Parts: sequence; C-alpha cells; structure tokens
Amino acid sequence: MNATELRAKALEISNKAAIVIAENDTPEKLAEAQRMLDDADAFEARAASLEKIEARQAAYEAAVERLPIEATKVEERSADTAEAVFAKYVRGRATGAEVRAAGISVDEDGGFLVPVGYVPQIIEKMKAYGPMLEGGPVTYWTTESGNKQVFPTGDTTAQKATIIGEGVVIPERDVKFGQKSLSAYKYTTGLIKVSSELFQDSSIDLVGYIQKVFASRWGRGLNEHLTVGTGEGQPEGIVTAATVGHTSASATALSDVDILELYHSLDPAYRANAGFMFNDATFKALRLLKDNQGRMLWQPGLASGSASTILDKPYYINQDMASIASGNATVLFGDLSEYTVRRVGSPRLRRLDERFADTDQVGFVGLMRYDGALMNPDAVKKLVQA
Repeated sequence: MNATELRAKALEISNKAAIVIAENDTPEKLAEAQRMLDDADAFEARAASLEKIEARQAAYEAAVERLPIEATKVEERSADTAEAVFAKYVRGRATGAEVRAAGISVDEDGGFLVPVGYVPQIIEKMKAYGPMLEGGPVTYWTTESGNKQVFPTGDTTAQKATIIGEGVVIPERDVKFGQKSLSAYKYTTGLIKVSSELFQDSSIDLVGYIQKVFASRWGRGLNEHLTVGTGEGQPEGIVTAATVGHTSASATALSDVDILELYHSLDPAYRANAGFMFNDATFKALRLLKDNQGRMLWQPGLASGSASTILDKPYYINQDMASIASGNATVLFGDLSEYTVRRVGSPRLRRLDERFADTDQVGFVGLMRYDGALMNPDAVKKLVQA
C-alpha cells in the first residue's frame, strides 16, 4: 500500500470507531473502539514513514538532475564551501584558519558557529521532540545578540469604544501595560565522545550523526522548559504561565463537561486561532469522550490528509505535559501563538581534541541560546485536575 492508501485506510477505521463510540457506552464496545483507533494510528504512522522516504528520494533525484557534470569535478578538486570545510573540521582534517577562511564564524568561547546550511537540518530534526519547537503553533523570533529584550503586554478584551456628544471631553481609557522579558539561556548538549576508529571510517556520516544526537538533546531539553519551565533560571513554560480556566470534578478522569468548560473559559476573541495541547495519554482518554447528544468531541479528518480536531479545533501532542492525576494541569486551550520563543544566532559546536587524548577519543559539545514567555496569559487557559 502506498501512503495515500494507508491514510485512506486509517480514515476508514477512524470513522468506524467514531460510529462505535457514538452508538455505544459499554466498556466492551469502547475497548473495541480503542483497538480500532490504535489500528488507525498504526496506518497513519506507516504512511508518515513512507512519505518521508519518498520525499527524501524525490529530493535526491531532483538534486542529481540539477547537478552539472562540471560541478562534480569542481567539488572533487576543491571542497571549499562552508559546509564541506566544516565537515573536514569535525573530522580533524581542517585547521581553524581554514574554517575561518571559509567564512565560518568563531564564537566568544573559541567554538565555531554551525554553517547556515546545516541549521535548518538541525531545526528540522528537533521538531520531532515537541510542538514548542520551530514549526509548531508558537511564535519564533531569532536575534543576533543575546541582550535582554523587554516587551509590553496587555489584555484589552474588556475595553470597548463609547459614544460621546459634541463638545464633550473624551474620557480616558488607560490600558494597563505589563512587561515580559526574554533573556538568552545557554543550552548545552553535553559531551559526545567519538573514537578515532570512527574518524578513520570515511563511510560514516559523522556530521549527520552529531546533528542527530545534538538535535535530540536540544529538542528534549528545550521542549520541556518551554512547556513546564519555572521561569527561575530557565524559560517560563506555557503551562506554568497559562491561567486556570477550569478545575475538573475528578482527579483521575476527564469528562466532556470539563473540555467544554475549558473551551468557554477562553475569551471568544482568542478562539479564532486557538488550539488544544496535551500529552498522548490524555489524548487517548479524550478520543472516547462524547457530549450529551452522543457526538464525539474528537473528529477524524473528513478527507485523507486533513487534520483531525477536537471541538473543531486543532490539537498538539506534547509529551512534556502532565498525565491525568490529582493537581496536574493536563490540557491547554488558547491562542498558542501568544507564546514567543527567542533563539539567539546559530548553534555552536566545539571540538575538544586534548581532553580525551588518553583514550584516543575526541569530544564534541553543542551550545545554543534560547528563552520563551507567554506574552498574554489570558490568551491560553489550562485545565487542572481536582
């Protein structure tokens, strides 16, 4: 089956599960529906994997078609692009002078900034670790320097225009402004040690390996802090900053009433661009909920490739959100773009030649600077378990 057929199969199974849930309340039937939904997820996962493979193959073939023969000869004669020289530096085959000559910048600690061509690859790999990273529903902002940036904030949803008569003094309508600041916390990947044997094996994509490891560590650490960070010595996460919209009646379960109460706790002015966020375990519970008319809150996409929704709103799976348990904030709803993430410059890499010389290894460490803040806490509401 190709990707389109796999997605069509997933949609067919999801629609059948929706009918089972809508028409039955027995534990046996709900368990059957859950098994159907699990099967649909498996087909979706297979389709996504196949699409990635097909996209890579198409990109490779397109690149080969565009590559002139003489360009290949030039590459064999002189690999002087920033990416090529950087790859040589990683393997220890280029000096610092050669790297600088290729236009690769040096940071204040003596490490080299990852070439621009590699940055999108790292960012793309980071996306897999949570929706708070670039490409998700939040707002991203990149600056060259790490100076603290202060933003004015204010909620004007309660203010409105009024009528005045001719010659009447215009009344004052003060907007109460607050402030949010974005700093630049330094995130490190920790050390990666690479043996000399790997350096000697030219068939191994060493830069790709380092990218993958760095992206995983940056992605996991950043998504956690941007989700539940305390704001003390680290970013203030979106869950931490959101205001409580509803407290559930149960400490161990969610009902359709809980989700509706959360939905309506958000000012309608913010709903047009609103979405839900929760972890996968919570999503599993939400997919079985029905309203008092027997309609499912979760609706599969009406056509293959279209997004499924909850109460006609998009949702995002974030594994750094808490599961259903007493006192936990388990569901967010609001305009998630009101959360702003700041990235300072490009990732940096340092190669440590001498530190592990006695074990015939070379160390690598990656550094990036980030911060995040919810600019308007009233734009995002959270559901807290009793």
